[in-house]
Amino acid sequence: MEYNGIMNIYKQIVTIQSRTSSQTVTGTSNPTYATRIASLVCSVQKKRLSTVGQFGKQTLSNVFRLYTPANSTSLAIEENDRVICGTRYLEIDGIGDGGAQGHHPEIDMQE
Repeated sequence: MEYNGIMNIYKQIVTIQSRTSSQTVTGTSNPTYATRIASLVCSVQKKRLSTVGQFGKQTLSNVFRLYTPANSTSLAIEENDRVICGTRYLEIDGIGDGGAQGHHPEIDMQE
């Protein structure tokens, strides 16, 4: 069942990339990315500004939420993927079932 009012908010197109890690000669992990979904129709909205502790200091990070219709493509997105939205690279934090109805995943991301 499609809800026309909800479907009208999906006006953005993003790329979803899957992450794999390979080990370098020095033993460190080197993430590499490959395109999982080239063009995902969705809506991305800024949710809040978050404080993140990294390397002994606090930094601010934008938190976004992606909304997209539930289908076999969008349900293949995993938490270790990242989203390319324009010039922004967003790391996926969590994936939820919007409204627990199974009609749209809600994906939280950080910049």
